Amino acid sequence: MNTFLKNFIRVYQQLKWLVWPFVIVVITILVTRMFVSRQDAYFFINKLHTPAGDFIFPYITELGSTAAAVLISLLLLVVHRRAGIMLATAYLFTAAISFTLKALIGFPRPHRYFASRLQEIYFVPGVSVLDNFRSFPSGHSVCAFTAATVLSYYTKNKYLCLVYLALAMLVAYSRMYMSQHFLEDVTAGATLGVFFSMVWLSIFRGKTGQLSGQ
Repeated sequence: MNTFLKNFIRVYQQLKWLVWPFVIVVITILVTRMFVSRQDAYFFINKLHTPAGDFIFPYITELGSTAAAVLISLLLLVVHRRAGIMLATAYLFTAAISFTLKALIGFPRPHRYFASRLQEIYFVPGVSVLDNFRSFPSGHSVCAFTAATVLSYYTKNKYLCLVYLALAMLVAYSRMYMSQHFLEDVTAGATLGVFFSMVWLSIFRGKTGQLSGQ
């Protein structure tokens, strides 16, 4: 356990540029949710649609898809074999946690949750809206923030951490924009992605010796 904690601290030190901005965003969301209900948060975001957003967010959301996870892992394997293996295994690790929680919690997606109010909701044209009990947590958010965390860990330019974070946040927002998830779903998914990727990085570091993150 002491070795794991030491590794976790080292991982955190390499991820400070990602972790602290992320923590600030999460705290802001949690404080906001103390005063704003789930329904109000959902309908506020649902009113922010624009033609540009309707066009771009269906593409942005794909950055958190399984296909993107496979493609990014393969590309990274070519450029940086160790980082590619890390990302691929981190995806599997966080996805397993996400799918388990989805099955155990079984919270309805917005389309089902607001079944009696669908006429009040704006749906992005051409987007197939899911209607099941797999809303919490957001799998796309888990996937996006897993990638952001692992890529940030290996990057030499720490300013890129902010770029990866911004892209992951856009993926999370796209899930709400397209009425696939609630604010709680994407916040939980993002948190799971960051935290458990850090856990996996710590375990991987311990098993493979001292990783430089280079």
